[in-house]
Amino acid sequence: MENVLDRNGLSHVYMQDMKTRQQLERGRQRLIQALPPLDQLLRGSLIERTVRCGKPTCWCAEGEGHEVFLVGMSFPGGKTRQVTLPRDIVPVAREWIANYDRLWQHIEEVSAINRELLRQRWVDPPRRRGRRR
Repeated sequence: MENVLDRNGLSHVYMQDMKTRQQLERGRQRLIQALPPLDQLLRGSLIERTVRCGKPTCWCAEGEGHEVFLVGMSFPGGKTRQVTLPRDIVPVAREWIANYDRLWQHIEEVSAINRELLRQRWVDPPRRRGRRR
């Protein structure tokens, strides 16, 4: 199910189900616990292309071509990089890219919950250290 954010940035799920401070905090904790492993993230796009190798005797000269998998990534300044992948590790790249997308979705939901906690003034101020002068 896709969460649609309202004007306050809260998904309809949170608007309907989480009315109290404790409910918001529990929802935030569930999201944090469901974060994907940070060592299994990849920002990029999986690209599948068909190419012809150029060898006149290869079957691809008249056939459908060779299937090539790439991961494309963009960097600041408009730089892009591509990494060619062997077919057997394409599922790993798909999973890592999906994890990255899921991470950002969870970050947006946690941020929406935190915004609501602040809006309701349900946040405890930080404790002061030492004496006040």
